[in-house]
This record gives sequence, C-alpha cells and structure tokens, in this order.
Amino acid sequence: MPSQLIVQVASAETCEAIAEHVLRGVAGLRGLTLWGEGGTLALASAGEPAADPQEPLTALTEDPEYWLSTVPPTPLSPELLAVMDLRLRHLEAQRSIERLRRRLSSMATAATTDPLTGLPNRMALDADLQQLEAEGAAYAVVFIDLDGFKAINDQHGHAMGDSLLKGYGLWLSRVTGPWGRVYRMGGDEYLLLVTHFPGSQEAFEAWANERLPMLFVDGVTASIGIAWRHERQAVREVLKLADQRMYQAKTAQGQSR
Repeated sequence: MPSQLIVQVASAETCEAIAEHVLRGVAGLRGLTLWGEGGTLALASAGEPAADPQEPLTALTEDPEYWLSTVPPTPLSPELLAVMDLRLRHLEAQRSIERLRRRLSSMATAATTDPLTGLPNRMALDADLQQLEAEGAAYAVVFIDLDGFKAINDQHGHAMGDSLLKGYGLWLSRVTGPWGRVYRMGGDEYLLLVTHFPGSQEAFEAWANERLPMLFVDGVTASIGIAWRHERQAVREVLKLADQRMYQAKTAQGQSR
C-alpha cells in the first residue's frame, strides 16, 4: 500500500476527503461509500454508487464503528482500513467536541440572559462585578424601578406590560451607549453598571437624574438610586446603598409599585 495514500487518509479533513483519496489511490476502484451507525447511514461516497445496496459491507476493524462498500468489490489492506477507521473516529470526536462547545455556549448565554428582554441578568451582573473587583476598577451602580408599571399591566394586560419592559430595556441600552451595561434584575427593576462615563461623578448624576426618570409612556416614569464603588467597602453594600436611594426617591415622589 503506497505510503502516500496512508498519509493522505490520515490527514483528511472530512469523510468525503477520505473517500476521494481512497478512490483515487486504489487501482481499479470505481466507487466507494463509507457507512456508520451499524452500516445504515452513508457518511460519504465517491465515484459510482454500489449496484446492489444490499451487498454485505466490509467492516474497517474487528470491533467496527464504520464500514465500507466498493465498486467493484475490492479488498483493501488492513493497514489502510485501520487508518481509515482511526481518522473517521477522530473526525467524529471533533464533531462531538464542537457540538458540545456550542451547547455549553448556548447554556451559558441562557443562564446569564433575561429571556424576556434579552438583557444580561443578575448572574451576569455578579460575574461582571467580580471582574471589576479583580481589576480594582472604579464604577457606579444605578438601580432603576419603574413607577406606574402595575397600572399598565392591570389596564392593558401582560402582553402590553412585556412590550413595555422590552422597550424600556432597549431604550436604556441605547441611551447608555458604550460607557455602561444594562441588566434586568427582575419584574420592573433594572440596574445600570457605569464604568466609562466621559465626565465627573457630578456630571453623571446630573445626566442620570435628568434622563432616566423621564416620563416615556402612559404615565410610567422611573425612580433611580445611584451609588459609587468608593462609598462602601463591600460590593453588596454598594448595591444596597443604590437600592436604598432608589426607594428614597420613590417615596419622595409618592410612588408605589
């Protein structure tokens, strides 16, 4: 068996390439099909199809995962069959790893994403805060709670309420721009994590108090509470402070959930 064919099969990137290399490398061979799943699934073929699809298949190894059929029936060397089997197993392992990677990536995204709005959720916030803490970065958190949202649900139904939640989340993301990230904390609560505001603390607070509580639909407004990392020693205390300030703003406005 020519060593060149062995090398070609051993480095083939696809099942189809394996079939093509063997077809061209074995004299007298006019067609070849590779089979898996007990000889019931055609993985790849090259050249002429088998005249009799019911013809017994050739197992690549004594403990076969893969089989082949050839036109005309042609015995292949044990060395070539073994290399074909190893390469097919390797390619299947690569496919399995890629499928697992995509599945894990999808699961990770789902675990850190709010299903209604598509915004990052509380778990994503925790991860981002941990990273900022590890970097020693400065930041602020803004708790945002919608005022008047319950009336929308009561008067117009949950479909309207869901649309409002999604729309407000999209608006927050757009108005925040590149200097922060918006999270949905649940219900009608959001959190803005501010990391790159192009201005002073006072300038940001003035912007937030002017823009974020604004009336934007059917009498719904927002109460906000802002806390900066340097105001408390522990992250949880910073979050608590922002939450307290949000409730103070809500109380001052005479609002309720």
